[in-house]
Amino acid sequence: MGLPHLFNLVKLLLSRAEASFFFPFFHFRLLCWLFRNALATLIAGETSASKPAEVKRLPGGKIKKKEKQEVVIEKIVRNKRKCITIIKGLDLFGIKLSDASKKLGKKFATGASVVKGPTDKEQIDVQGDIAYDVVEFITDTWPDVPESAITLR
Repeated sequence: MGLPHLFNLVKLLLSRAEASFFFPFFHFRLLCWLFRNALATLIAGETSASKPAEVKRLPGGKIKKKEKQEVVIEKIVRNKRKCITIIKGLDLFGIKLSDASKKLGKKFATGASVVKGPTDKEQIDVQGDIAYDVVEFITDTWPDVPESAITLR
């Protein structure tokens, strides 16, 4: 909202103010709120205008999206009673997947390995249904990973 738009809005309010019974109280509060918020948006607009945001573009003009830092834990059932827990996204937090798979295998006494997933990203496959226990283990072992960044599927 630019300054000329703000003054036009104030003139509009004041022109319709004669019909209002509560003009002095209501419009004074409205104008105070308007000036406070207008100044805040003008100041924020000046700071954002001084530093243009750089956007990475791919060939063809497409904008490259940043990956969300989140850990996804999935449970896949194979055969009838066998489960595999898949952990994706630990590498986004700077954790070496080979070290993480060794720790997971030792903690839960199961087989754990690093494999490439369907999107050619590496993930950890752990044998067994440990989806709910893994959340606590990850947050305790690596404090850089917040519990809010972990999702179970």
